[in-house]
Amino acid sequence: MLNFYKVIVIGVLLFVSLNSFAQNKTYVVYLKTKSALPFNPYQYFDAKNIERKLLANLPLYDERDLPLNNDFVNQIKTENVNILVESRWLNALFLQTNCAEIERITKLPFVKWVDEYIPPTFKYISSEKELDYSKLNLLNYQTERLQASQFAKNNLTGKGIRIAVFDVGFTGTDTHKAFAHLRKNNQIKLTYDFVSKKENVYHSGSHGTNTLSCIAGMYLNIKMGMATDADFLLARTEWNLKENKQEEYFWLAAAEWADKNGVNIISSSLGYGGNWYKVKDMDGKKSVVAFAATVAAQKGILVINSAGNEYQDETWKTIITPSDADSVLCIAGTNPYTDRQIDFSSIGPSADGRLKPNVCAPGQVIAAYPNGSFGKISGTSFSCPLVAGFAACAWQNNRSLTNMQLFKEIEKSGHLYPYYDYTHGYGIPQAGYFTMPNKAVVLPTFNILDSMNENKITFQIIDSTIINRYNLIEKYNDNLPKYLKNLSLNLYYNIKNNQGNILNYKVIDITEKEPFEIEDDYLIKGNTITLHFEGYTFTKTIK
Repeated sequence: MLNFYKVIVIGVLLFVSLNSFAQNKTYVVYLKTKSALPFNPYQYFDAKNIERKLLANLPLYDERDLPLNNDFVNQIKTENVNILVESRWLNALFLQTNCAEIERITKLPFVKWVDEYIPPTFKYISSEKELDYSKLNLLNYQTERLQASQFAKNNLTGKGIRIAVFDVGFTGTDTHKAFAHLRKNNQIKLTYDFVSKKENVYHSGSHGTNTLSCIAGMYLNIKMGMATDADFLLARTEWNLKENKQEEYFWLAAAEWADKNGVNIISSSLGYGGNWYKVKDMDGKKSVVAFAATVAAQKGILVINSAGNEYQDETWKTIITPSDADSVLCIAGTNPYTDRQIDFSSIGPSADGRLKPNVCAPGQVIAAYPNGSFGKISGTSFSCPLVAGFAACAWQNNRSLTNMQLFKEIEKSGHLYPYYDYTHGYGIPQAGYFTMPNKAVVLPTFNILDSMNENKITFQIIDSTIINRYNLIEKYNDNLPKYLKNLSLNLYYNIKNNQGNILNYKVIDITEKEPFEIEDDYLIKGNTITLHFEGYTFTKTIK
């Protein structure tokens, strides 16, 4: 799964910077060799980095980890050269300069090649100091839908796991009461602003404040995310909320920094799509961030990224990068009022036909706002950190798992698994999968009433299924929104050809127990239909 590949950046478009180098162009300068000085991983890396690699039986370092040659960097650097990023993994400098300087740099004997760089939301709903009843219900739902209480019963809070959050800024995080426990217990270990090259990240935007609260925030005594005892590294990698491809290099730099400092999980509610890429480019091999995420995964880090909010864009019916990388856990968003795709969440597959997204989680949540308040907010940006907190607890439960083993286990924990579709992935991860080793036998929740003739299948819901569902809702009445009592039940189906490719998939509202008929042009001989309803999955090949 973890294939290494070279990222080649090509292009011709001028980028206008916001700083003193506004009239200069931006370049990527690749170097031929690295530093020949002795390298001691125990001195260079944080102890948590060494711990992560030893647990995963990974080498302590490889050539990509070696620092850049400082002599080379110093020869390139002048007062007219603004170095934005020094990348160990690419052995390259991302910089801004003028034509005369880049001509000089290109001729340096240690420069491999120079490429000119090509430059190419989320929505606040409400904000308040105290949450009303409906918002409290939503707050409980956003974690309990992933069975957070199962982790809580087993004292799984993300303790011992180190999470890096990449975002546009963390305004208010240093003062907001939602993070008082993080500050009191020194759980924010490091911060760095890769745009401004300084440690302070508590400015420039509050999107990071929102996302962090969905991993580890607290509203009074209610958890907003599941990993309240994890440690954190906060990285500002974005100029602002208007995307800019330059930010990919800041993401790369942050990934190298996170790796060096022993991060276990990267939570990135960021992505890059139609502003500078084409749909065909979303194959996990074209973008700088896909490269960075892949190398991070090779280093034993679980990389979790939002699928994107592009569904309503008619020209962009796919996910965004770096979610397209094969070793990135791509998270779609669900509507808490229907438990199905929220209307903006990007869908798969990847451009090369791989199964994306991997799982999903609520895409409308209660989050912390920078002014000390709390409120509703929407976006796949928030399904991602919910899963990041979930992953920290699951990993705490079994530290022997490698990052990619945990990746697969999170997929298997999805409430739809083994059913899959390009909207929901394998469904919403369930904590009980990790905490209850003795899995209950799943009984059929519906019966097939015919022999599945071409283009048609008839089934009937078993009475007890509906009764059991509403009994469960009553049981969790204090933790689930009241509106769930009025929800219809969701039946999912997909149809695949004999190569395993998904030809069609749908979700059907089940409002009664009367026989229900599915008519679909893809229900033909040789194709396979899979139905999933309330935990039960049925698969049949049309004869």
